[in-house]
Amino acid sequence: MSAEQRASADRGLGLRGRVTLSFAAGAALVSLVLALSVFTISRGYLLAQRERSAVLFAEADADFIARSLTIAGVGPDQALEALDPSADTVLLLRWRGTWASSDPVVPAQDPSPLLTEALADGGTATESTTLDGIPYLISGVPIDDGVLYEFTPVVELQNTIQVLRVVLLTCGLAATIGGATLGLWASRRVLRPLRPLATTAARIAGGKLDSRLPEEADADLRPILSSFNTMVDSLQHRIERERRFVGDVTHELRTPLTTLVTSVEVLGKHAGEMSERSRTALRLVDTELVHLRGMVEDLLALARAEAGLHHDDVGPVEVRELLEHVVGDRAADLLHADGSGLIRGHKLALVRAFTNLVENADRHGLGVSAITLRTVDDTIVVDIDDDGPGVAESERDRIFERFATGRAARGSTTSNGLGLALVAETIAAHGGSVACVSGPRGGARFHVVLPRADDDEQDR
Repeated sequence: MSAEQRASADRGLGLRGRVTLSFAAGAALVSLVLALSVFTISRGYLLAQRERSAVLFAEADADFIARSLTIAGVGPDQALEALDPSADTVLLLRWRGTWASSDPVVPAQDPSPLLTEALADGGTATESTTLDGIPYLISGVPIDDGVLYEFTPVVELQNTIQVLRVVLLTCGLAATIGGATLGLWASRRVLRPLRPLATTAARIAGGKLDSRLPEEADADLRPILSSFNTMVDSLQHRIERERRFVGDVTHELRTPLTTLVTSVEVLGKHAGEMSERSRTALRLVDTELVHLRGMVEDLLALARAEAGLHHDDVGPVEVRELLEHVVGDRAADLLHADGSGLIRGHKLALVRAFTNLVENADRHGLGVSAITLRTVDDTIVVDIDDDGPGVAESERDRIFERFATGRAARGSTTSNGLGLALVAETIAAHGGSVACVSGPRGGARFHVVLPRADDDEQDR
């Protein structure tokens, strides 16, 4: 796996998944090493014990057979018959070139050249074999003029080793699951302090700049929390200074603008006394003054919205009635409402926001084609469609920025670029969201989602 693939897999797992996987892998590795060690040692010990026991029994049986063969008239068959071996034990005797077996399943020949070679030195030897699917341990013991091979069944030993293998595998699996569980618990404990951080950061991103992280007794976390709160304090102060500056500048501009507008109106009353060139200049000045006045009003409204200052109090707002008010006489043709619902908010600010969306469709999208209102779970969704050329995908986020005019996306520069920024700020202040997507007929669709009022508010 390449480094890029590993990085992609890590992003998919997440921090909690990686910690859990690390604990599980560590537990699996340790349990594997321990299981292999225990199995190898135990298996070797059990086999050695069984071989030692088999050799002792074989030596005792060989001693008995050797004494029996010294009796006159006793041959190999009679010697084997006189011996009472353990259950399922098979004896094979070679004495003075004659073979005798206690079970016909064992052929009358040396079981293995290696075993025969080992017995040539005069000592005992053992070897494993299988007869008719049954595992045996062959113990070879030399006697006078021959050798005794004793086939001891080791089925129970094999079963014991198999049980040991299953038990160790089960323990290893249990240890791996235990390691994964421990890793999940540890990851939750480690990530628990990050939850308030994520929640607070989300509230700050939503405009609640007074949100702060609570103090922690943990000495390792205290510097992080303190640094975060200090950073947010600095950010809040900077944003508040910028808002005050924008609000002050905008407010100060209103007075000279009013004076200019009044002066232009006075001049307009005497336009007939002017030359054609002067009248043209006066019309241009009047047009630019209207544009500038609208920009100042929008800037002041945007500054108030960001500062949370509104002309009215928060209250229940009937969305369908609000939309009917915005579209006016066109409501019967444009508005398609699937039910209705209440939201809590500033009605005047919401009226202005939806009016901006409708005017944006009229200005850039060849007019509003449909307004759809529907309820989805605990939200109210409003879609405003137009018949324009739509908005390029690369411009759909940018058009909600300040002073982002519609030249690139909508083919017009008649707006001041503040209307949609004011819409985004107002909708966000009410806990909702607004996005620009493709409409069903190729135009632009502005998709607005607002949270519904709670049940108690709905019943009022």
